[in-house]
Amino acid sequence: MNASDLLTELARSPDPFRNAPADLAELQLAAVRERFAERRQQIRTLDRRAQEVGVTEIRSLDDLVPLLFAHTNYKSYPEAFIDGGQWARMNLWLRTLSACPTEDIDVTGVRDVDEWIARARAAGHHLFASSGTSGKSSFLDQTARERDYAGAACLHAFNFSSPDYVPDHSRVVFTQFPAQGTHKMIEVASAQFERWAKPGEVHRPIDEPMLAMDTIRPAQLRRLLAVGKVRPAEIAAYEAEIAARQVRRAAAFDLWLEKIIAKRHEPLYLGMMWGPAWTIVERLRARGIRDGDFHPQTLMSIGGGIKGARLPADYQEQITGFFGLTPERITGSYAMVEMSGLCARIPSTESYAIPPWIVPLVLDKAGETLLRPDPLAGATGPNGAAVATGTSGAADAADATFGRGTVEGRMAFFDVLTDARWGGIISGDKVRVEFGSGLAGVRVPVVHEINRYTDLEEGEDKLSCAGSIDAYVRGSIAA
Repeated sequence: MNASDLLTELARSPDPFRNAPADLAELQLAAVRERFAERRQQIRTLDRRAQEVGVTEIRSLDDLVPLLFAHTNYKSYPEAFIDGGQWARMNLWLRTLSACPTEDIDVTGVRDVDEWIARARAAGHHLFASSGTSGKSSFLDQTARERDYAGAACLHAFNFSSPDYVPDHSRVVFTQFPAQGTHKMIEVASAQFERWAKPGEVHRPIDEPMLAMDTIRPAQLRRLLAVGKVRPAEIAAYEAEIAARQVRRAAAFDLWLEKIIAKRHEPLYLGMMWGPAWTIVERLRARGIRDGDFHPQTLMSIGGGIKGARLPADYQEQITGFFGLTPERITGSYAMVEMSGLCARIPSTESYAIPPWIVPLVLDKAGETLLRPDPLAGATGPNGAAVATGTSGAADAADATFGRGTVEGRMAFFDVLTDARWGGIISGDKVRVEFGSGLAGVRVPVVHEINRYTDLEEGEDKLSCAGSIDAYVRGSIAA
């Protein structure tokens, strides 16, 4: 096996975080070299970028930095393609960022973006969309093999976070995740909930699929109205449809909350995101439910950002306290749609173990320079609290590339597991990562602190790489 295959196979391991090989850093560098040599032959955008910055091979991880794509590049398609139903052009756009040919996606009669995604999946492209909270979704290609490996890895990460509890179909599950949709985590979340639920005891407020068009449509109508391509009557009809949907969903949400109240003294499994969970807590408190008035073996899987919502500083403590949760009964993760698998919450901590097939790269805010850790800043957990250190083989391997210690900056990574895309991504997150910590026996780097730059006072800066790669994409489509 080559290095890429060795790391990919770890996604099948029940505990890849503690079973990472002693020579992890060397394997990761070798895998990045293999992926670069392969992907630049398949993805013209990557090849053009490599030519422009003069990178012909990956000698060190520093060589990888100018080749990273921004997370925003996967929403670089011209909105006119969707507005005008130009689905063949969307195939062309997808090809500029995909390692797989897209000519096999039949777009005959496609009416909207969700039908386009369905046609792509029928052709073997397991395409998925981001949540699209900005009004424009990212679309990322995925092979069946990559999807299957990543799904298994996610379930292992859930198990890792709460090792004292085993899925046994013994609980009543409440979640706001739909059973179907275009977001990549829906399939994984559904598999997780079914492992815990009694027969027929997965409860959702409303079981409608999460569709990409739901988030795209409002911004699309505003654009079309501005250029006279949609009539005010169509806008009014859409607004009436949305108003009726909101009434229906509000009523369903109230019934769902009443079910939680009725079932709260049974063992529950709650699958939530931080932002919506706060709304649930507020609504249940308004109904007279006291903090901690839940079954003492209630479990919760929770994560995600708050997407700019205004929440109290201690919202996490309030949410977990309301449901009476202790740290060992909380399953958490850190991830993003561009990443295969999950950075699993280390049991009873607020730190996250990075899967061995994810090569963490902490950059300066501009996303241009790879930062090395400060060994004097090592061995610290969240909020500067001391954590246990170890001398595992992975820590020694980390020394070979980074040295031990922590580093703070912009999160970037290379995903070795990715088949259908280039695995290098720069995110919008500010993180603190520790190398060689040995925390809880893990043999991989650990993320201790996570914030979105957009949520911080310092704000977000535009990434220079994003504009360059978008220009390559536009040029390829025009050609």
